[in-house]
Amino acid sequence: FGITDAIPAPLKEVGPATQTIDIDSTARPVTGTFVSRVKVATLGGAATSMMTTRCTVLAADGLDGLRLRVDSTKPEDSTVLKKLGPLGELVNSSSPPFPSGEALERVAPGSSEVILRTTYCDEGFRITRNEDRLEEDVFVWRRVKFGSGNTLSL
Repeated sequence: FGITDAIPAPLKEVGPATQTIDIDSTARPVTGTFVSRVKVATLGGAATSMMTTRCTVLAADGLDGLRLRVDSTKPEDSTVLKKLGPLGELVNSSSPPFPSGEALERVAPGSSEVILRTTYCDEGFRITRNEDRLEEDVFVWRRVKFGSGNTLSL
């Protein structure tokens, strides 16, 4: 991620992000899915896409943490592909996601897993941190809507 994060503006701009957490809190260990969608614009906004990273919730970590494993990453809703019409739709729907978790593991075993630590949560806001980088990574999320069942959209 350090390579793409180092790309300067205006070559790359990061926009709004959403997360969808779907957990089965009755299972032991707690299991589920975690999907992160981030709007990314490149070339001064000439091209945009939603970078979608899918994770597996492996377990709860105490009362305030979730252990996640990164599974895959895929650009979705690309404006470049939309300009190609039906061909672009075919490419988007048939392109497999990049196995980012597997790639991370090949570089550094264990690096595809992270603990997402929630340090504050109420009906409208959630503050989370990466357990390994508590002082560097602070994320503030505003609830968009309540999901159905165990799903939470932020």
